[in-house]
Formats: sequence, structure tokens, C-alpha cells
Amino acid sequence: MSTVVLHQWEISPFCKKVARMLQFKGIAFETVNYNGVLGAKVPRLSKVGKVPVLDINGQRIQDSTKIARYLDEAYPDLPLLYPVDPLQKAYVELWEDWSDELLYFYEVYFRVSDADALNRAVAISAEGRPKHEIVLMKPLLKAALNLQVKMQGTGRMAKADIEAEFTRHLERIELVLGQTGWLVGESKTIADIAVGSQLLEVVRTSKIWGPKINSYPHIQHWIQQL
Repeated sequence: MSTVVLHQWEISPFCKKVARMLQFKGIAFETVNYNGVLGAKVPRLSKVGKVPVLDINGQRIQDSTKIARYLDEAYPDLPLLYPVDPLQKAYVELWEDWSDELLYFYEVYFRVSDADALNRAVAISAEGRPKHEIVLMKPLLKAALNLQVKMQGTGRMAKADIEAEFTRHLERIELVLGQTGWLVGESKTIADIAVGSQLLEVVRTSKIWGPKINSYPHIQHWIQQL
């Protein structure tokens, strides 16, 4: 197999999701980071113009879910991201979609609404680049994240309501994990990787919500395995 290359933005939970998928399946890969002003090159990678983008087997695949499905189709003899059982697969896909389409916006909100989390996010997003790019990145990143959460709707909610709803989500995840230690079935799936990748980004940058997430014993044990 030719070299597998993950084109990524270091701070993206979706790029981390793909990296964890490749690790789960035992596929060696290299990463190309588009941190700092290098992000201007991302639109050239695919028609969609976003990362993650994976170069594999002579193909270029964009979108974390499309990559996940491709990996199971191309490498069925390696650990499967999606269960074979149709019902379990449906549950897994529901968790993955919920994570990508809803949970993500809580992660974005906590980054942009907390000065410490934003500073940490800016430092990560400019990692490996000249220091002056941090000055450039902060207003750009803040504006982009604010626009995302406002367009989606979370950014127009009251702070107390957002925090209360996120806490309810954590309680639901904790309850489910208490059954087998995984979100669906008896072993790790794309559901765990997708949801965990979102929560781990909150843990990485938020001094407020990181400890809160880790205060749930089942969640703490679970994310340590991701």
C-alpha cells in the first residue's frame, strides 16, 4: 500500500476523528498540517474545500464519515468501525451523525465564548508556524467560530441554556457508557471515536468544561481509551 496521508487542521475534531479511525484499524499514516496561514491552501485540496482529506490507495477522500465508510469497505479484514449487525450499525450511525451535526457546535461554542479556551485554540491552530501568525489567527478564528455557532443556532441561545443542555448530554452519555463501557455494543466503534473526538477537544482547550467532563467516571475511563 502506498503512503497514506491525512491532510488536517490540528484543532479540528473531525481530523482527530480520522486519525483515531486509522489508528483503530492499524493503518500507518502521515499527516500534513495546515496550521496558521497555511490554512489558505485547504480549499485546493478538494471540491468541498475543507479538511480532513485523506490520500489513500491513489484516491483523495474528503469528509470524515465518507472516510470511515471507505476504510471499512477497503479493509474489511481489519477491525470494523461499523458493526455488521444492521440494528447496531443503525445505532452507531445515529451517534456519529448526532456528534458531527450537533455535539460539534457545543465544542465550538465553548472555544469561542471562553477567552482562555480561545487562546489555547489559537496557539494550537498556529502550532509550528511563526509567532506573528498567532496575532493574525486570533481574530480570524474567533470570527469564523462565532459565525458557525450563530448560523447553526447555538450561538443565539442563552449561556445558561447552552450549559444546561450540554450537561444533559453528558449525563446521557454517562448513563449509556455505564452499560458496557462503549456507546453501542461490547466494543469500540465509530460512535465512540466520533463522540469522543468532540469531547476530547473540549477537554484539550477548556479549563472549565474539561474538568467537568472528566468528573463523570464512565466518561473519564472511556475517553482515556480513545
